[in-house]
Amino acid sequence: MTAEHDAPPGPACLDRQAIGRYVLGRRTPAGGYCFYRTPQWDVEEPNAPDTLAALESLRLLGVDIPAPEQTGDWLRSLQDDGGGYPTLTIGWAALGALDVLTIEPKFSPDRWLRGRLEAFLGSDRPRDWRAAIIDALRLCELLRLRRSAPHGPEQDRLVALLDSARATDGGWAAPGADVETTATGLLLAQLLDSLWQPDPLLDTFLGCCEDDLLGLRLAPGTRTTSVGALWGGLTLGHALGRRLRYLGAVGQQLGLLQRPDGGLSERHWAISTLRATWLGLQAAHLLNRERQEQG
Repeated sequence: MTAEHDAPPGPACLDRQAIGRYVLGRRTPAGGYCFYRTPQWDVEEPNAPDTLAALESLRLLGVDIPAPEQTGDWLRSLQDDGGGYPTLTIGWAALGALDVLTIEPKFSPDRWLRGRLEAFLGSDRPRDWRAAIIDALRLCELLRLRRSAPHGPEQDRLVALLDSARATDGGWAAPGADVETTATGLLLAQLLDSLWQPDPLLDTFLGCCEDDLLGLRLAPGTRTTSVGALWGGLTLGHALGRRLRYLGAVGQQLGLLQRPDGGLSERHWAISTLRATWLGLQAAHLLNRERQEQG
């Protein structure tokens, strides 16, 4: 059975071999990855977030990671002698990438991680809710990686933060929700409470983001999409058990985001990045699963 108001969905329109070549071409001599690597201009600046995106993309593609020990050594060098990292983003990406490689960090990051969590929860400054949800999810993902989790008052404060960040239309984040941030909020809610169940307002929000041409809009009322919106809508649909109506359009839009160099871009006509490529591959995986379930 096909989705209502939609043509029979075809393939996700992604050239996986081209994606593999793109990702491998972003590897620097140091072992890390960089989406703007330009060897002819001697631009070789690996960074942890791009390296995590590259390794996860290769894993989704089923492509062997080249010289994993060298990449692991580079990632381990990002940690200071106290087990910490310059920023939460760097620590989250470096530790996540090491986990993909099944390599332990040089020092235990647990003390640094607890300090980051305490500082995050103790902040009394006005919050950018979207950034706060991303940081909270990364902290919880790192805690899970270290076989821990927020408990008691910590968990309660994170739940309260998520409630405060919710927009009146049921999505995240206030004041104007978008699909990608809403999916990030959903993942955080699931990490905080394994029994958490989405409410009907979230289903209504997702329905307002479906579009017969774009597949999934960036946010209700908009006429544009992005790789994050496609990933977010598919993530929400799976969690809600909602049969998305325009899977054919989702697949078409995903294919249009693939650039001539093989990578994917965040928006149409933008440059390809490793982050967008990773999100696109996740979206393609979710899309294929959705098609199989809809038969």
